[in-house]
Amino acid sequence: MAKQKKRTGRTAPKKKKEQGTNFADVVIRLTDALYDLAQTGNLIGLILFGFIVWVFYVTYKLPPEVVAGFLGNIGSFIASESFYWIPLSSALAVSVFANFIQAKVYRSHIQDLSEHRKYLVHGLESGDLKPLGKHHSSDFDVKNDN
Repeated sequence: MAKQKKRTGRTAPKKKKEQGTNFADVVIRLTDALYDLAQTGNLIGLILFGFIVWVFYVTYKLPPEVVAGFLGNIGSFIASESFYWIPLSSALAVSVFANFIQAKVYRSHIQDLSEHRKYLVHGLESGDLKPLGKHHSSDFDVKNDN
């Protein structure tokens, strides 16, 4: 007769299953990554992500026999010279627009500063200031009639 082990009523502890990554976890991580891109101002990353999502969506909706031609057309457009004109011309337009705005802001600041300087240096109209004898503001003397 074979020896039988005495059962005590206890069972061996079960190993906990490690929880895998599911769809909700992926969506949460993707949302966090997109939020971080937006927070840091990485618009190029967001645009690339949007383009990739658009390509995946379109290829998912197209019939299988049309997908190869569609992806080939996208690849040939990206490899062509006309694709590079789009980002280059838009960057040039944004740069020129920003330069005009910056020049306008600088002109208004210079105008304000010149008015303040005129009041402080030549503020004889208000009666608060007295004529300056010698003044050295920019390595040259300001001549007074006194």
